[in-house]
Amino acid sequence: MDQSAVRWPFSAIGAGGGLYVALRALGAMSRSYPLPVGGSVAFAVLMGLAVAGAVLGFLVGPTVLRWFLGILRALEFRLARIPATDLLAGAVGTILGLIIAFLVSPALVHLPLVGRYLPAAVSLLSAYLGWAVFTRKRQDWLVLWEAIGRNSEGHGVETRTLSVVRDARAKVLDTSAIIDGRIIDLYRTGFLEGDLIVAQAVLDELRHIADSPDNLRRQRGRHGLDMLALLQRELRAPVTILQEDPLPEGEVDAKLVLIARERDAYVVTTDYNLNKVAELQGVSVLNVNELANALKPRFLPGEDMIVRVVADGKQNGQGVGYLQDGTMVVVEGGKRFMGEELEIEVTSSIQTSAGRMIFGRPAEGLLDRVGRA
Repeated sequence: MDQSAVRWPFSAIGAGGGLYVALRALGAMSRSYPLPVGGSVAFAVLMGLAVAGAVLGFLVGPTVLRWFLGILRALEFRLARIPATDLLAGAVGTILGLIIAFLVSPALVHLPLVGRYLPAAVSLLSAYLGWAVFTRKRQDWLVLWEAIGRNSEGHGVETRTLSVVRDARAKVLDTSAIIDGRIIDLYRTGFLEGDLIVAQAVLDELRHIADSPDNLRRQRGRHGLDMLALLQRELRAPVTILQEDPLPEGEVDAKLVLIARERDAYVVTTDYNLNKVAELQGVSVLNVNELANALKPRFLPGEDMIVRVVADGKQNGQGVGYLQDGTMVVVEGGKRFMGEELEIEVTSSIQTSAGRMIFGRPAEGLLDRVGRA
């Protein structure tokens, strides 16, 4: 930027500002009688303020211009990072907010003391609330618009269909969920919808794990990076790498919760602690482990199943086995069947934070055969 070319226009603006201030001051003085200053003094005041304004404009002009251009670039960068749906929803909300403020302003003008300033404050507040509410609920408006469009095309979609339209809010992926890998199957089957947001902090954490000297951690990090590549390249999933850092000094979990809260998105994780922290802050969570537990087959008391006893239980005589989905099965008196597959009768089951546990005992016919042996 050529500073000399910038300084002279700002000098002219400063000189004009100085003349304006001087004329206003002399005009106020002229209302008194007799005049407090003579013509030569008034001319000197005019010239002095004009020169002072020109010098000030010449000195600070480039700094003011750089500051102004910096604000414009930052605003442009922020707007470029906002999704088009957010901009559209925010613009509509802002317009509606200003319309509401315009309708209520006539009733506020006549209020004593604050009537002069209250309409402007209400306009700003209404514009902000309109933007905030419409951007946070953008997916609801899109779903409503889509349903109205289907109705207008005569596809026979009833109004009650709105209540069962799937939620396509954005999903913020946690490091643990990416490394886990089951989100690939969830996306393939259509259970994971909407934009998938990966924060730069998560990407850096995956890269750090992939560079770890520990072989197991290195494999986990590389697996997570492979899962992201699979989502983007092969499955063509709408994955967005979020470059901006809303909490530069914070932990990754805190950043994910803040991103999800600002965008009205879900957090997708397998981390129990992150799940609880997000829920305490009012952020919706999709826990892959909870989904897997919910999809495990349920066995009612009295049903029979086949299980292989592979370990001792905590109590005397107990044996422990596992189903194919990882569900733990505790068999009363099963220790003597170590290493064998046996038929058991389910007695009860409980749900824990680690998953479902099934309790059972060997089938009666099997106990009779063992007793005779």
